[in-house]
Amino acid sequence: MRSFVRFHGGKAEEVKGDVVREQPLVIHVNDTKFVTLLCTPLKLDCLVVGYLWLEKVIASLDEIARLDVSEVDGRADVTLTREVELPTERILTSGCGGGITFRIDPRLFPRIRSSLKVQPAQLFERMKELFAAAVNYRASRGIHGAALSDGNRLLAVAEDVGRHNAVDKIKGEALLKEIPTADRILLSTGRISSEMLLKAARMGVPLVASRTSPTEMAVSLAEQLGITVVGYLRPESLNVYAGHAVLLDVR
Repeated sequence: MRSFVRFHGGKAEEVKGDVVREQPLVIHVNDTKFVTLLCTPLKLDCLVVGYLWLEKVIASLDEIARLDVSEVDGRADVTLTREVELPTERILTSGCGGGITFRIDPRLFPRIRSSLKVQPAQLFERMKELFAAAVNYRASRGIHGAALSDGNRLLAVAEDVGRHNAVDKIKGEALLKEIPTADRILLSTGRISSEMLLKAARMGVPLVASRTSPTEMAVSLAEQLGITVVGYLRPESLNVYAGHAVLLDVR
C-alpha cells in the first residue's frame, strides 16, 4: 500500500492504495548472465521456465536440472543438463515492461493445423473469467492478465506489468503442471503485437483473443501461420482479424 494524492470532483485528498509492483529479474543460465527482465514478482519460476522455452533455450522441462529464484535478490539461476549457446541478437519488443526477445523470424514456426472451433459466447465468458481471476488488476490496475483456455474453462492465469511476461508465465505454468498448450485459446488483456503472436505460434495456440487491438504485423503473421486473431473482445462484441476458428454468421 502507498499513500498518494487523489484529485476528484474539484477536491484533493490523501489516500492509500495498491500500486503495481515492478522489478528487474536477472536470469543466469549455466552461470552465464543471459538477460534481465522487468517484471511483476509473481510466479517468477513460471516466468523463467516459460521465457527459456519460448526463446528456444530449452526444449522441455527435463533439460532444467536446477532452478533457484530469489525475489529478494531479483535473480534466477538456471542449471541445465547440457551446455547451450545462448542467443545474443536481442530485439526490443513493442511490449510494456521492457520486453526482450531473440526469436522473431516467422520461418522458425510451422503453420498451425487445428480443427478448433468456438462460439463467440465462449470467448465472452472466458474473458469475463480472466478479469474475475485477475486479483492484482482489481487491486491496482496497471497490470496485464493472460489465460490459457480449452474453450470451456480457464486452465492457467497469470498477471504481470508486461503482457508478454504474462504469456511467458502461462507457458511456464503449463510446463510445470503438464498442461498442453496446443489447440488451446490464449486470452490477453493487452495488445496483440507481433511478439505476442509468435509466442502463441510457438505454443501451438490456434486462437489468440484480446480485449484490445492487434497490430497489422501480428495480423499478417497470423495469416501466414494459420492463427485466428480476435480483438476488442467485449461483452456481446468482438472483431475477427484473421482465421476461422470463431463460428460467426457473416452477412
